Amino acid sequence: AVVSTQSTGRMWYLVFLTAFLEVVQGQHGEFLLGVEHKLGAQGEWTRRANLILASIKQSSLPSHNTPQYIPIISNEHVEDLKELARNNETLYYIRVPHKVVEEGEEQDTNSYVSLVIRACSIVESDLAHSINIHMDSTGYVTGLSLYTPIEECTGKTTSASSFSTHYSVSFPIVGASPDVHSFIAMKEKEEKKKAAESQDKRSFLAKYWM
Repeated sequence: AVVSTQSTGRMWYLVFLTAFLEVVQGQHGEFLLGVEHKLGAQGEWTRRANLILASIKQSSLPSHNTPQYIPIISNEHVEDLKELARNNETLYYIRVPHKVVEEGEEQDTNSYVSLVIRACSIVESDLAHSINIHMDSTGYVTGLSLYTPIEECTGKTTSASSFSTHYSVSFPIVGASPDVHSFIAMKEKEEKKKAAESQDKRSFLAKYWM
């Protein structure tokens, strides 16, 4: 098949225009989400970082699903975390507001989504970990998950002085809708067959041999 240069150029133009519009839309509609943490059950919640999301909808652009991460170094309390991690049972808590807000809006401080992990898992991973934020298309956070490279604490120490965190956002995958029309047609066919069979009460021999 022969494709003209003009048609190819027009096709590339449309692809570029679609991507450009997604980028522009993200730059002018950013959303914010604060990340808080506390050390141990008796600790106090402090703001650990701020996340900037380009969009609250699934996008074909990888950057839209990877928020910009702005750490607040003074609130990381890494040395305190290292000290607490000496006890393998001490827990480390992370939470985010239940809903993201647009830039300039006040965040809801009454409803949060949280996760809990042993402090030693963070420390013995050299403070490296990944946090995935599960979110629906309306901007509500439905869950948090955290991954560290190690599975068990062994008492290892670290010289790392700040968190190394990778954040990502995931959205629900919309499945295929059921084929309602085919289902209804199948049921109607079954009903007609049952009705026909109920009308003919003759025996098998009477129907097929006589």
